[in-house]
Amino acid sequence: MQNAIEVAIASFGAVVAIVLVFAAVLGLRSTIETRRRRKARAKADAEAWTRLLASQLLIAPGHVTDDEAAAALDRARKLHRNADQSLKTAKKTKQYRRIRTYALAGLHNLNVVRRRLGKAPGPQGPMPFNAAGATGYERADEQAEARRDDAATGLYFY
Repeated sequence: MQNAIEVAIASFGAVVAIVLVFAAVLGLRSTIETRRRRKARAKADAEAWTRLLASQLLIAPGHVTDDEAAAALDRARKLHRNADQSLKTAKKTKQYRRIRTYALAGLHNLNVVRRRLGKAPGPQGPMPFNAAGATGYERADEQAEARRDDAATGLYFY
């Protein structure tokens, strides 16, 4: 009887150990896959914003007489150059996020140029997460409220 109990305890321990190892392997694979997806998403996002900045720079005026607009245009060009160079060497998610930030800052500077010249603003991109007075939760509430208001028409405006 004692021998049967010892065998049962050893078998139970072996089954628990196998289940724990299997769970650890699945968890590790899931973590690796999540990191890979985040990196791919960050890379695609950075490339898209950098391409948009490049296309907006192509249609920007070549020479501006207003000093503030000229400085903003130069900053936009420098930011694009930094983003483009960094995009060639980036390997980590954090680097791709920084490139995206460069491109968004460049678009902001182009909008400064447009406002100074009296033109309509171009693409603006998402609101920076650290902007004063606007958190992601507030923006999500505003979007949900806008969707409720426009639900009667069957159209959703974001």
